[in-house]
Amino acid sequence: MNVVDLLITIVVVTILVTIVLAVITYVAYKLRLARQPAEEEELEGDLRYFVRYLPQDGERGSEANASQA
Repeated sequence: MNVVDLLITIVVVTILVTIVLAVITYVAYKLRLARQPAEEEELEGDLRYFVRYLPQDGERGSEANASQA
């Protein structure tokens, strides 16, 4: 076996291993998607990324002081 045949064999094996790993990764990805719980349907008025913060009466520091003055 000369050097060219060895290089061809290495390249072909590398390509085949890459294809096999890609298929395995795709199957693992699809299995992971299948295990995730179904997302709840969002209400039209709901905020998706932020949660509305409503401060308590005692936490309104500067606003409470400004209204008393």
